[in-house]
Amino acid sequence: MIRKAIIEDIKPIHRILSHYGDQGLLLARPLSELYDHLRDFFVVVAEGPEQKIIGTCALGICWEDLAEIRSLAVLEDD
Repeated sequence: MIRKAIIEDIKPIHRILSHYGDQGLLLARPLSELYDHLRDFFVVVAEGPEQKIIGTCALGICWEDLAEIRSLAVLEDD
């Protein structure tokens, strides 16, 4: 299920983004920046009782007909 991110999602989002940031594959974002831009984020939640966040993406609106997809990342399979 895809939904808008909520405040409780920030730390899982940070873990996902940091995983790829540590590998140099994605721009790392500090927690403070994620809190500042929470309204831009969506999360993908796995089905099941655990409701684990398995992916994230932010949509930055640049203009009335222009937006940028940011911080698109999905957890790797274990």
